Amino acid sequence: MRLSEIRGQDRAIARLRAAIAADRVHHAYLFTGPAGSGKRATALALASALNCETAPGEGCETCDACAKIAAGIHPDVVVLEREGAAQIVPIESIRNNVIARIGLPPHEALVRVFVIEEASTIALQPAAANSLLKTLEEPPARTMFVLGTVAPDQLLPTIRSRCQRVTFSPRVGPVDDEAAAARLDDLAAALAGFGGEGALALDAVIATAARVTEEKGAAAGVLDLAARRIHEAARAAVASGDPGAARVHGARARLVLETHTAVTIHNAHPQLALEALLGQLWELRP
Repeated sequence: MRLSEIRGQDRAIARLRAAIAADRVHHAYLFTGPAGSGKRATALALASALNCETAPGEGCETCDACAKIAAGIHPDVVVLEREGAAQIVPIESIRNNVIARIGLPPHEALVRVFVIEEASTIALQPAAANSLLKTLEEPPARTMFVLGTVAPDQLLPTIRSRCQRVTFSPRVGPVDDEAAAARLDDLAAALAGFGGEGALALDAVIATAARVTEEKGAAAGVLDLAARRIHEAARAAVASGDPGAARVHGARARLVLETHTAVTIHNAHPQLALEALLGQLWELRP
């Protein structure tokens, strides 16, 4: 993967290119943005750009370094992923894959790169977060960290402060956007029309949540689009001088974002999470 192949993130890529060109690449980056926005792919493309033998600053996909990074076998480009039923980055992974290597120089790379796919899951384990913090405080030469997250507020403030933040925008193509919008309309219909006595009928909640989540990964896209639309509604309410409605929209947006985090980070069951969300949103209807 080359930097030029990352689509839909022109601002983030331009910032990284400028840092490379000025020889001012930071030792720790925090890539923030929704699931599917290309944070991991960009981290690996950055690793290739910094270590490419034939196209430095860009990456070529064919030299030995780039080929190994693409195949996931480069000894100096380490990706830490969530593990187990809890979907966390365990302390053992930090110790074995980061702390144990940090005192040694890179085997082959010009710049050794540690990529943590979802860094907020480390925050669930203070011991792991503290071990990483010590390393970020005193970074060794020729070593860089790229932490990715959809929920930067869940990271320790001390970790955030030691990283340079690069924001990734939602990346939803026309087809995905159309599909997500159709499923979001299902949610809106549920809130508007179900449960004629002022309560949401249980069978209608279950049926709607099942429709929204019938395709793998659909829930995250729907929740992301829902949060954006509610945010737009909140801004419109403020502009029209209706602070009460804006507060309601803000509360609804928080519930949607909390559900998005539960599904994308903590591996919550999408249908059950949406069932709970529908009930909560019903209680906060304008």
